[in-house]
Parts: sequence; structure tokens; C-alpha cells
Amino acid sequence: MAVVGMVGMSFVGPREEIERVALSLLGMENFEPMTPEVMLDGRPLGSRFQTFRGNRYDAPLEKLDRLWSAAKLPPPRRPASAQISSVPFSEVEARVDALVRTMDGWAAKVRELQDQYEVWRAILAFGEALRQAGREFEGLARSFYGRAALGILTRENWRRLSEAGLAAPILVMPLIDEPDEKTITAAVFYGGDYREDMEKIFSSVHMRSIPLKPDEFRLYDSADAVRYRMEAVEADLEGYRNMPGRYVVESRFELEKLYLAVYTMQRVYSLCQLRGELSGMTVLAGWVPEASQAGAAAMAAEKAPHALVLTESGSDLERRGHELPTLLRNWPLVRRFQEIVRLYSLPSYNELDPTFVVAASFCLFFGFMFGDVGHGALLVLGTWLFEKKGLMGREIAAVMKVAGAVSVLFGFLYGSVFGKEELIHPLWLSPLKDVNTILPVSVGVGIAFLSLGIAFKVYNAVRRREWGEALLGPEGLAGLLFYWLALAAALAESGRGVLMTLLAVLFAAMIFGNGIARLLFHGETVDEGGVTHVFSIFHAVMNFVSNTASFVRLAAFALNHAGLSGAVFMLGEMVEKAPGGIFYHALILLLGHLVIVGLEGLIVFIQTLRLEYYEFFGKFYSGGGREFAPVLWHRRAD
Repeated sequence: MAVVGMVGMSFVGPREEIERVALSLLGMENFEPMTPEVMLDGRPLGSRFQTFRGNRYDAPLEKLDRLWSAAKLPPPRRPASAQISSVPFSEVEARVDALVRTMDGWAAKVRELQDQYEVWRAILAFGEALRQAGREFEGLARSFYGRAALGILTRENWRRLSEAGLAAPILVMPLIDEPDEKTITAAVFYGGDYREDMEKIFSSVHMRSIPLKPDEFRLYDSADAVRYRMEAVEADLEGYRNMPGRYVVESRFELEKLYLAVYTMQRVYSLCQLRGELSGMTVLAGWVPEASQAGAAAMAAEKAPHALVLTESGSDLERRGHELPTLLRNWPLVRRFQEIVRLYSLPSYNELDPTFVVAASFCLFFGFMFGDVGHGALLVLGTWLFEKKGLMGREIAAVMKVAGAVSVLFGFLYGSVFGKEELIHPLWLSPLKDVNTILPVSVGVGIAFLSLGIAFKVYNAVRRREWGEALLGPEGLAGLLFYWLALAAALAESGRGVLMTLLAVLFAAMIFGNGIARLLFHGETVDEGGVTHVFSIFHAVMNFVSNTASFVRLAAFALNHAGLSGAVFMLGEMVEKAPGGIFYHALILLLGHLVIVGLEGLIVFIQTLRLEYYEFFGKFYSGGGREFAPVLWHRRAD
């Protein structure tokens, strides 16, 4: 339950062997590539390798994905045991480009047929309008306006064209205006002497004109003939739309083979995209967890007998100034709370992973403030419904379901069921009846939690070998002892003189910590020095008081929960004797308890996060880690 240790590994050898190593690493799913300069820094030939970025197989794979998408079929299954393709990239690229040209031809034919269909559809609608007006296509030339134009334009441009029709000698009418379509097909009538002006108007509204051929007017006047043409075009259109699917089905074996070859090489070079090359030799470098180092080395010995494997510990690389990725490994139940830590910031590689403590404390704080059997069960049920409907993320839903279950447990400890504390006997205490017990308990929980945060800071400082900060810092060992002695002095009935003397000694040690640290630890300082250091001491001491008092909210919200529940029952009883009182009583109880679960549950969740982030993380946690991102066999978008 910690940040997993990392090792830097480099594989240097012939390109074919390194490709086989990369394919095996994909199956292991625990290798994150890095630039070879990190591992080869300072080594012979390290600066002479030519490095690469990008993946030339991305474009061919994207084109093949388009083919399978156009065929409305899922891409082939991609077994992790696929083999490295022996086909040269140029040949693969040529085959894929030939497929794309064929597919583009089908797409162009579909667009052409769609345009033809829209033309016949507009002519059919125009013919119907003319017949309703007692006119025919052949009579257009003899009409008063003399000319007619058909076109397709957007709804916004249709509005502009309609406004132009109010100020010009033209008649504008809609022919096809379907609510679910983004365009409108319109007819425009105008005089022959207004032709040049109309062309300008059509251009300004970006109307796609539909040509009317006078030699086909007789055909246009026959609705059945127009419908026949539409059906013929629609049949051709459907055929071309289904062409990719038919082609894939008929050539499935070859296409699957090509797809898997390209997919395999795309994944291999996703892992090799930061590779270095020199005279036919390839270097592949990356991070692997310490536990996987031996397996990766054994695999390389089998797959690449002529390759050289270089390893370097993460601590050595970190000391040389390189940022290591963070991989957290926790028990399944604890892992749910990694999202709480991630919301604040991922721990850096050299930090403690606080997830286990966050999991335990989050449940404790939430249950303490929201302890109720009925409300906790409703919270679990509501979270499950929200997650099922897609209204809540999976990670936060997992946390809330655990928090709701712990609320049920605390409900039994409090003897509280929907705010009623008379239905079951409390296993521990009743918040409303045992105020003098729950208040000091909440403060005691805060003291323990704050002490743990300071202890973590001491541990982190020791790991970094910052002995002055660990021993003499205001939030180091001296500060922790000062905190405990101050609490003892506040509670002691005798011996306060000794305690106050010890407090004065510790306070002086923190004030003069810079000088002591420079003397004992060869120039190391505790803080920035001078006035800033003195004020940091006073700030830390004041924080001890405010942080401890902050945990009174545990008891306050437990009392608040009981009070709100009681208020809901009182409101229900007030309307019970009114006409329809039973119905209103039940309605108030239902809505009231839903509000308690929703609103108070949200507030308690926020207060719990505040205690975690401000009171606990503020003592020791820096964060800023970069998540370990290995290259997987399945693309992350799959």
C-alpha cells in the first residue's frame, strides 16, 4: 500500500529484436517509454543516437478504422499474441491508400446521388405546389414573373431571403421545411429583367441552386415519373452506402489480416515512439515497476539474444534530476479512495501514499457526522441509481457507497433510524443525549489525526535526509512534542510548571532551529531564516489551536443531523390533523428525508474533504506527481 518503486530499463539491439521485445512488453502492460537520453546520459554513444517522435502507423490504422466504421462492423479482435509484420511499411501504406481511394470513390458517389435525390425531391415538391395553383412547368415561361429558381439553404439564410422578398419584386415560398432538417428547400419567382440582381441575392444567402431543364419540363409535370426517378436514385444510393459493408464481408480474411498487422505495428511503435537509432541499432528506454524488472529482463534474453539490457534504479535517476512516474498499489477496497487523493493531487514519486489513511479517516469522519441507519441506506441506494443513470462517476460513486455503508454502521452505534433514536438501542452513544461525551471524542479524533499528519511530515523529511526540518521544524518532531505538551498542560491539574518549562525549551529550539541545524547538519536550515522563520513558528502554533478546534465539526454535524431529522418529524405532526393530514404528513416525511440525504449528505461530504485536504494534507503533502502511463495492447480510446 504505497507508491510503487520504479526502475529505468533500456534495451539496445537490432531493430527486429527490439520490435519483438516491444511486442512482449505490450502484453505485460507495465512499460512507459521515455527518451533514451535519460538512461544513456553520460554513457558512451549516448549522445549519438538519433531519436524519434511520432508513429508512422497511426495514419494507416486510422484509415482502416474508417473502413470498418463505414462498413458498420466492429474492427477485428486484436489478440495480444499477434506477430510482427514482415511486410515493409511502404507496401502496407500503398495497400491502405488503395483501399482509401476506393472508399473515397464510394463516398463521392454517395454525395453525388444524394444531390440528385434532393434535386428530384425539390422538383416533386415544386410540381405539387404548381398543380395546386393551377399551373404547370411548361407554363412557367408564360407566367407574369417569367422565371423561377429552386434552391437549398440554411434556416438562417432562409430568414434573410424571406426578408429580401419583402423589399424586392420577388415571390419566395418554402417547398420542403422539415423540423428535423437543418436546411430548407425554397422556390423563388422573379421577373426576367431582375435576373442579375437575383444572382447577387442568391450568392449573398449561399443558396445551392437546383437547375431546372426546360427540355425536361414535360417529365417534371408527371409526379409518377418524378417519383420513379427518385426511387431509382434511392436504390443506387442504398447500394453505394452498403458497398463498404459488402466489400468487408467479401474480403474479410485479407482485410482482417491487414488490420491486425497494422494494428500490431501501431502498438509496437507507440511503445517505441521515443526510440533512438544508430547504424541499424535501436535503443528502447522506459520505466517499469521494480517487481517486473526480472521478468522483463528474462523476456529480453529470450526474444532478443543480441540485445543489451541496461537498468538503473529509480532513486539514482531521481537524484540525477529526472521525474519518475507515480504508480499507486492498494488493496481493492482502499483503491476506491485513490480518487479522493487524485482530486487533490497525485503523490510525487518520493512521497508517502496517504490513500490508506484517507480511506479509513474519510469513512470515520463521514459516518461520525452522518450516522443513521435509514439515511445511510438511502444514500447507498441513491448513489447506485445515480451511477446507473450515468449522473455520477464510477470512482466517486464507489466512495459514496462505502461512506453510506459506514453511515449505517454509525447509525447502529448512535441508535438512529431516520433520526429516531428510540427505535433501536444505541451500541455506543446518542448524540443528543451524550453531548458531553461526543464533543471531547471529536476533539480527540482531531488530535490523533493531526499528530499523524505531522508524523508523516517527519517521515518524509527523514527520507529526504532533511534532518533539521525533521527534528527542529515547527511541524517536525519538536513541533509535535510541543503540541502534545501544550495539550497536557491545558488538561493537567498539577505539574504545569514542569510542562511550561519544557514548552519554553521546545519553543526556543524551534526559534533558533536555523542556527542549531547549521551547526549540527553542516549548513542545513529549517526555514527561510530571520523574521520569516519566527513568524512561521507563531503561525504553526496558532494552527495547532485552529486545526484542533476544527474537529469540533464532527460532533456539531452529528447533532445537526439529529436536529434536522427531529424538525422533519415535527413538521409532519403539525399537519397531521389538517384535512388530508395523513397524505401531507407522509409527503413531508418523504421530501424532508430526501432533502436531508441529498443536501446534508453533500455538505458532510464537503466538510470531510476539508478535514482531509486542509487539516491533514496541509501538514505534510506536496503532491504534483505524474501518473504512470504504460502503453497497453488496447488503445485507451478503444
